[in-house]
Amino acid sequence: MVRLTLYHIMRRRGITAYALSRGTGLSYPSAYRMSRPAGTFGRLHSDTLERLCEFFKVQPGELLRWTPGSNGGPRPQRRRSD
Repeated sequence: MVRLTLYHIMRRRGITAYALSRGTGLSYPSAYRMSRPAGTFGRLHSDTLERLCEFFKVQPGELLRWTPGSNGGPRPQRRRSD
């Protein structure tokens, strides 16, 4: 499973979800959800990732952590109905 490491980065730097929201132009609810300790997220658009990289001055890999096998394996593919 891929998780965001924002919580840890923000904690080390003393940044709040409000400051993240203001500094990136993301809505406060979005910034708050992304900065939760679990690091889970739904969709992460490339524009959002770029805003986060710019704000924290880091490479994308520093914002993400992959843990193999933590999501129960690959997702089954949907069957298309033709």
